[in-house]
Amino acid sequence: MLIVAVALVVAATGVPATASAATPRPASAATESVEVAAASSRDAGGLLITTPPAPSEVSIAATPTISPSVTTKTVVPGGTYTCPYGNFCAQVWSGTAWKVFFLYNCRIYDLFNWTGTGYWRNNQTSGATNPYFLGSQGIPINVLPLSPSSGSTDWDPVYSISVRC
Repeated sequence: MLIVAVALVVAATGVPATASAATPRPASAATESVEVAAASSRDAGGLLITTPPAPSEVSIAATPTISPSVTTKTVVPGGTYTCPYGNFCAQVWSGTAWKVFFLYNCRIYDLFNWTGTGYWRNNQTSGATNPYFLGSQGIPINVLPLSPSSGSTDWDPVYSISVRC
């Protein structure tokens, strides 16, 4: 039965089976704020994000990374950054600051050392389909809302992010 259900999910979503390694660790809850940033020639009205305080009781064994590599930015707790229009932005704690990953191309991104509670915002173009998180077997574990949307997540079970167009 489970194999049939997995096959139906893969057939319905077109998700290829892919997986990568991540080290689980306890999550800590925090909040962040999201607002629309003033439009500029560079971000065309991106989302201005204010990061939450540092998570409590979370130690990081290794720096979070992604493959293929993307543009990243390090933001201190309480700092701000803009998630540009056309991007899916993912935020993970890196030990001393929030590390923000700007996913722009339509593909599957494998996550390494992403742990604890983090945040995402979908600011893709208006024609893009729903992005989703993939678990260890390459099966969708969370289909996200269309753009513009944002939320928090426990990165521990997430092995990949699929950004679709």
